[in-house]
Amino acid sequence: MSKHSLSEAANAARFSPREFLRARRPELFSDSVDEPVSEVDRSLLEYHVETLTNRSQELDFERFARRLCELEICPNLLPHTGPTGGGDSKVDAETCPVSDALAFAWFAGNGSASERWAFAFSAKADWRSKVNSDVAGIATTGRNYRKVFFVSSRYIRDRERAEVEDTLSKKHGVDVRILDRSWILDRVSAGHHERLAINELKVTALTGTRRVRGPRDAEAEKAREEIEARIILPGIKFSEC
Repeated sequence: MSKHSLSEAANAARFSPREFLRARRPELFSDSVDEPVSEVDRSLLEYHVETLTNRSQELDFERFARRLCELEICPNLLPHTGPTGGGDSKVDAETCPVSDALAFAWFAGNGSASERWAFAFSAKADWRSKVNSDVAGIATTGRNYRKVFFVSSRYIRDRERAEVEDTLSKKHGVDVRILDRSWILDRVSAGHHERLAINELKVTALTGTRRVRGPRDAEAEKAREEIEARIILPGIKFSEC
């Protein structure tokens, strides 16, 4: 077979009547697409967070917690650059000043643009002693932090959390907020941050596809629903449709 014949055969193999017609009349074809999605089972994530220390993933949890706080609390966080455990700065992350023009577009955390907030992350089982030491160390820096957020991988009862927050806030004169594993699981699920958990915590993901409806399909669906509603309404004549 000649080279020209081989080329014609290859072109014929690549030719798709459907794609040819779609290119000519795209309005007659569906514009919905299937996109890949990664889901994380809540119970699996819960177990993974609970057993972080068994796999020496303390640093992974710190990065994950900081990124989650950037997405859910305030985006202008500076991570510590010293040794682990906060280094010489006594914090794992803190806010940096941001102009009002930029902060105006934020959905949350506007106060952090002008105020100094401190963040501490911990996977220790004894969360109470850890939060006491972290807040005490942060208070001794004299940096005039307005808020201190302590994110723990452990479950903390609401009553205990409220008592410790009130005690530390009164003792050190700073607003202390404790966020536990329940907050982490809720924010990952409600905020659709599964990809963050997969990348930072190495959680096993359940892969699948999700149908994303295109604008033409959405318009056609709405028109069909309107026609069906008019047909089934009593007292409507077909001449009025």
